[in-house]
Amino acid sequence: MTLTIRHQRHLFEPRLPHFLFIDDHYAATMQGDETTMQIPSGNYELRIQCGGRLPLRLLTRITRSQRSVDLSVSSTTQLHIERTSHQATVTFRDRERLWNILFDLDLVAWLVSLFVTFPPIYRIISDAFFAIWLVRLIAIRKRYYTIEQSV
Repeated sequence: MTLTIRHQRHLFEPRLPHFLFIDDHYAATMQGDETTMQIPSGNYELRIQCGGRLPLRLLTRITRSQRSVDLSVSSTTQLHIERTSHQATVTFRDRERLWNILFDLDLVAWLVSLFVTFPPIYRIISDAFFAIWLVRLIAIRKRYYTIEQSV
């Protein structure tokens, strides 16, 4: 059975590596937008993850124990691979469509602000937007992607 996993990227989204875990065991690293693997029929738990743990070296030296912060975003779904089908496709994309558009607009405004002076209210709105986005990202980081399976 062939399992194809595809990433639907946003227009300006960089190609970051995604780690694939099947039943909490590392399966592969996606370097591009698509990867294919052979898998027997059955029920599986698929986790797609981007990022990982960041070691905090200063705290590790002070406390003499390993300290780190998990900066990954991921999502998990149940896969049902049937014996009758020869190929299954899993497509994932991030939930941040509206936020990506707003971020792109803010990025363009920031580039323009290098050459043109904006009123101080722009900086306040931009910083508030970033803070709200960061809080939302932390809140949804374990269900960051929308995953769809088709047979």
